[in-house]
Amino acid sequence: MKCELCHKADAETAIRREVGGELQELYVCQGCARQEAAAAAPPDVDAEQPVAGGMGTVPLMGMILDAAFEIVGRAMNRAEPACPACGILRHEYRKQSRLGCPACYEAFARELDAAIFDLHRARQHVGKVPQRAQALCQRRQLEARLAQAVKEQRYEEAIALRDELLRLPEPDAAKGGPA
Repeated sequence: MKCELCHKADAETAIRREVGGELQELYVCQGCARQEAAAAAPPDVDAEQPVAGGMGTVPLMGMILDAAFEIVGRAMNRAEPACPACGILRHEYRKQSRLGCPACYEAFARELDAAIFDLHRARQHVGKVPQRAQALCQRRQLEARLAQAVKEQRYEEAIALRDELLRLPEPDAAKGGPA
């Protein structure tokens, strides 16, 4: 899985940040994680000042951040939700982009809904319909409207619907279409 901030490197750790009053969990690479941590650091820390022993603040801060991210990553893995049927963890399915079993869809439903909405900009995916199926559906709708018009004795409308039905191409049984 790619980093959710730079979309270049592989995501290795998860960070949490508040955006618009909502807590977001992002899977990011180490570089972006360091940048986020640096942005969250207090502004009075000066990276240029040497520390006793001749070592600058930057390498020391980097080591501290690496250790902190490793500890936080382990703690998050323990608190991470898992599928009750197959035991796959959230970070595993996000890294593989695959769920382990049908029960995963229920276990991770909230996250999957958000991911589907991000991909399709809708809650339900609507794809293309094969032409023969679309023609059959249209034919059935016209037949139902024709039957309703005849039943209600609207004969002029029924004649127009019948003519429209006759203009539709017949389904071809030789090509595997509906009979």
